[in-house]
Amino acid sequence: MSAPTLHVADNLATIQLNRPNTLNALTSEDYEFLSETLRKVDKMPDILLQGVPFARTQSNTDLSDALSSHSKILVALLNGPAIGIAAAMLGHFDFIYAMPQAWIAVPFSFIGLTSEQNASVTFANRMGLSKATEALLWGSKMSAEELERSGFINKIFSAEDAPGFHRLAREYLLDRLDGLDPAALLSTKRMIQKFLDADEKASKSPSSGTRTFEQPAPAFVNDEGLPVDEDKELTLHRGLKARQISMIALGGAVGTGLIIGSGTALRRGGPLGLLLGYSFVGGYATRFVDPALGFALGWNYLMKYLIVTPNNINAAGVVIRYWDVHGKVHIAVWMVILIALIFFVNLLGIRVFGELEFWLSSIKVLALIGLILMGIIIDLGGNPQHDRIGFRYWDPENVANAPMGTYKTTGSKGIFLGFWAVMVNALFAYMGTELIGVTVGEAQNPRKNIPKAIKRTFWRILVFYVGGVFVIGLIVPSTDQNLFVATSAKTGAAASPFVVAANLVHIRVLPHIINAVILIFVMSAANSDLYIGSRTLFALAAEGKAPRIFKKVNSHGTPWPALLFCTAFCFLTFLNVQKSGAQVFTYFVNLVTFFGATTWMCIVYTHIRFMKALEAQGISRDQLPYRAPFQPWGAWFALVVTFVITFFKGFDTLMTPVNIPNFITSYIGAPVFGFMWLGYKLWYKTKVIPPHEVDLITGKREIDEEEEQYLAQQATLGPRTWKQRFWDALPLAFVTSILATFLAYAYIVSPELIQQAFFTSVAYLNTTGTNIFKLSVHTPQPSQPVPMASQSISRSVTKKVLDHFHLAPGSGFPDHPHRGQATVTYMIEGSSQHEDSAGHKGKLGPGDVQWMIAGRGIIHAEMPLFLPDEPNPMGMQLWIDLPKEHKMTAKLSRNEIPTAFPEGPEGPVQVKVISGKSFGVESPVKHLGGCWYMDFQFKASDTTVFQDLPAGWTAFLYILKGSLKVNESESHEQFHTLVLSSEQSENGVAITSTSPDARAVLIAGEPLDQTVVQYGPFVMTTREEVQQTLMDYSTGKNGFESAHTWKSKIGASLM
Repeated sequence: MSAPTLHVADNLATIQLNRPNTLNALTSEDYEFLSETLRKVDKMPDILLQGVPFARTQSNTDLSDALSSHSKILVALLNGPAIGIAAAMLGHFDFIYAMPQAWIAVPFSFIGLTSEQNASVTFANRMGLSKATEALLWGSKMSAEELERSGFINKIFSAEDAPGFHRLAREYLLDRLDGLDPAALLSTKRMIQKFLDADEKASKSPSSGTRTFEQPAPAFVNDEGLPVDEDKELTLHRGLKARQISMIALGGAVGTGLIIGSGTALRRGGPLGLLLGYSFVGGYATRFVDPALGFALGWNYLMKYLIVTPNNINAAGVVIRYWDVHGKVHIAVWMVILIALIFFVNLLGIRVFGELEFWLSSIKVLALIGLILMGIIIDLGGNPQHDRIGFRYWDPENVANAPMGTYKTTGSKGIFLGFWAVMVNALFAYMGTELIGVTVGEAQNPRKNIPKAIKRTFWRILVFYVGGVFVIGLIVPSTDQNLFVATSAKTGAAASPFVVAANLVHIRVLPHIINAVILIFVMSAANSDLYIGSRTLFALAAEGKAPRIFKKVNSHGTPWPALLFCTAFCFLTFLNVQKSGAQVFTYFVNLVTFFGATTWMCIVYTHIRFMKALEAQGISRDQLPYRAPFQPWGAWFALVVTFVITFFKGFDTLMTPVNIPNFITSYIGAPVFGFMWLGYKLWYKTKVIPPHEVDLITGKREIDEEEEQYLAQQATLGPRTWKQRFWDALPLAFVTSILATFLAYAYIVSPELIQQAFFTSVAYLNTTGTNIFKLSVHTPQPSQPVPMASQSISRSVTKKVLDHFHLAPGSGFPDHPHRGQATVTYMIEGSSQHEDSAGHKGKLGPGDVQWMIAGRGIIHAEMPLFLPDEPNPMGMQLWIDLPKEHKMTAKLSRNEIPTAFPEGPEGPVQVKVISGKSFGVESPVKHLGGCWYMDFQFKASDTTVFQDLPAGWTAFLYILKGSLKVNESESHEQFHTLVLSSEQSENGVAITSTSPDARAVLIAGEPLDQTVVQYGPFVMTTREEVQQTLMDYSTGKNGFESAHTWKSKIGASLM
């Protein structure tokens, strides 16, 4: 490696800065030398540059800037490789000569740093992202012969011609005079004469002084820490393995689209529409199509990241609002903090960013696995309510229009529009999966690892995206008002459907953990998006397609002007200060989706052109290291589908009422892209490259050589050690252990859980048969609230849901609404307190009963009281459907419970008559729906009582303690529910204790000939009534006027 030298001979200065490696790193001593050199050469008539450096003066002026503004003739003598900035700087010279061994990486540009000083890392994106992937797969190094044929250099000279360099230059310059217009001819003659005068003086005068100094060479090591030959380090350092590439690509893609945006998709498309939509959507341009397309694609890609970064900042602000519902800290404060955080992370350079993003991507993938497993556990009943959800929210009896959702209108049209809206959201969610192409330039053995990473990414996306939205559709009803939808009454605090799911089953701590994980998701996405945006702008500047100021970098190698420019766009997120977070999110989704979809279409079309070029030039696809299946039809299908989704993505904006802002943000990208493409094409008069002229060979040889070197290096390493094999197997072992733990948990909790999990979507039991149905339930734990038995009796009877709760400190039932039903709270042990929006409040002690008929709407809280000498509160709450004519009746009452003694006060059994009649004792409660509710307490085994029931009623028995049998059935244990049909309880029911301490509640009901449509605490008779109830509650009308203002005092500790 030659040392940098300066030769001063009379009126001619020669700067020689040849470094045969990609780094061209210069120390502070070099800066001083170059600064002095530039001052000296300013006094010289001409400059001869041998080699092309990346350098700065002490005043932080790029040498390239100084050269480009220099008034003298500049001649470049290229006698080695020119990469990155070096290649870009060649454009500043009037004439370029090269020795035969010289070569240049034409499509490369500088994007980051890897050494202490200014060291260049190259990345192919002169032709755009799509071109970059293919260019690096094939290689992009051009030899001196190729450079001369393309006209990039003027002439090749051999080593023996070097002494006559100026003579060759003179001859070439004179040859160029033919065909020039007079003005250009005069200017060129003056330049030539000036050049020749300097040549003549230099040849007659000996060198008046030469200064030479040695420059310390940076130490190069490979991934194993072994030194490598600097002369071979001329291209990217290929250190990424297949598992790292796919992890970073997947982590970069997993963000707001899946974690937050899926809430909007679920709302519009329903669980099935959400699943179908996400399953369906799961540099080429310049080189293979047209330079104008490459220019437009490059800027289109930049604009995507100028918008997606503030989108993620906005999403992070929405997530933070979950902890600050009342806005005690202004949202703008959080936005400034978040923008500053990602700015400074990016400012620290590629080392910090790369290490941070790898681990954040790993955390994101592991967190997503945890969220999916959490959703499965919740669905199978592993929640405080022990409620096995199954496919309940896919059943139209429970959720209106399930399993599909409706959007903008009802019926088939609404279902179609809802599904199409999901397609648009899915398109946004998948944006970023193409980033695997960015890692190609830094991949070890790309022909092997890139195909492997693509296949892995496909399966991981299938599991995480499709699996994730499938689980979301199971555990969150599509009609839930807390889903992330822009409404006048909602700020979108609990934006993520995973948080909504945790709240629905009353898991109080978990939503905060999930929200923190989601904040990491969106901040990581914002961080990587800002990085990609700044590097994309830097690359455009290096290619001459953006202002040159964006080429500047700091000492860490960060393109700080480009970073500042992209950071400035982050402040678009302050639109959220005036608009709801959900609406701003929609605007950004519209813009990003169009820019991202346009990038996809350009990639796919360029791939189609690439395949046509292969065919036109007689090259078989079998020679490619990776062959996409179903080609070319798969590519055409992707192109057409992406175009159709993009074209119709703003369909809803034209429906009544017309939404002008959404329409503009949905389609503004089309004229912008068209203007850039057409403007570049007309200005530079570019043409579409015919398939037979497409360059398919450049760089292939270098990839071949690198592959041979990599395989040879691997052969010398020997077999992998047990530590390396253990590390490789660790991810699979971790996932397997999580799954095994989950299955073990499910089996321990209930052996029947796994068998019955996905057969619980039918919310009603058909009790018209002759058998008694026994329902297994779980033992209540004193550490948490456990609503125990939750099952309907029949489609044709009063719907009853019985909850057996056992409360511990820190638990309870804070503020929640009701309409269309009655609740009966019966305290068995301990005490509780009640407070509602109608002004009622009070205490319930052991044995007390409270009847509450919700009427048009009520919000109340029920919280435990922990008093001295009393056990923890335990009781039962019965939910009763009301006849249609009494749905809007409101009433609250507390009554003394009379006791019946079938065999006298000293007999072996007593009956608490909460409502109805038993052995001559009648409760004062006259229930509107016709319901009997009794508590049977036995003191001895083998005691039988016969309870009369009205003809035609159905009933069920819940065993609180001990064991007993009904009629002639076998004995049943504690915490089981026995459901009887109307035939089985036609004249009454015989209850026999089989243990001395048996206790059970009997609930019987009069059949109601009406449809039951339930959504949580709202029980109505039609879907339209449920939808109206949801609207009333969300807008605070028709009985829910205090929905958004009233807060209970007793429930404040859990809110």
